[in-house]
Amino acid sequence: MGRMKSFSWLPLCLAACAGAETRPDGSFECRRASGPIVIDGRADEAAWARAQRVDGFTLHWLGEKARPARTATRARLLWDDEALYFFAEMDDADLFAQVKERDGMTWLDDVFELFFKPHADRPGYYEFQVNPLNTQLDMYLPERGKDGGYAVRKSDREFDYRSAVVLRGTLNKKDDQDQGWSCEGRIAWSGFAPTGGAPAPGAVWAFALCRYDYSRDFPKGPELSSSAPLTQPSFHRHEDYAPLRFVR
Repeated sequence: MGRMKSFSWLPLCLAACAGAETRPDGSFECRRASGPIVIDGRADEAAWARAQRVDGFTLHWLGEKARPARTATRARLLWDDEALYFFAEMDDADLFAQVKERDGMTWLDDVFELFFKPHADRPGYYEFQVNPLNTQLDMYLPERGKDGGYAVRKSDREFDYRSAVVLRGTLNKKDDQDQGWSCEGRIAWSGFAPTGGAPAPGAVWAFALCRYDYSRDFPKGPELSSSAPLTQPSFHRHEDYAPLRFVR
């Protein structure tokens, strides 16, 4: 990969990431997996015990009224020579998902989303989603707001993206009390070819982990939350993403 320029991070990142294990500069670490990972939605391999916790999901864009999400999310990231791995455990009292089509509009359901921007001086970035039905969405966006966005980019590349979901409750049943859901995934570095593929140790990318949570308890619509200090309720606002350092 070519040499990466340093990102200029907002001082507010520290506040947005309160409660998570950030570095002194407000960045997170994506640590190298110490062993194999089975994608089954459970994160019970020893490798996950070493992963850094990312759990400071907030509604930062509310400014003076910024607050933590009403339902907690606890996420982790790992990497090795072949792929990037993720795991997220989410509290959710009302599990909801209907989109079954690959690359469908999964944000119309409860959904966990990941965004990665490898270069500060290049516009391209990536979006990955998974809902409680284990329906996936994956995209490379060469530039935000250009070339048709989702309608054009949702199926223009093949990603080696695998995921699994575990539900703690009953999907789409409004008269019960659910506990939550978990998702685990593997995204092969081959899908990141447009921006140089796998990162070198020490490389810093920009990233945001995000969530839509639909609930009967939220009559005004889904609650959006993110691990990044977003100044607007848009998960594509990559200038606000947090730094992610790939370490051994």
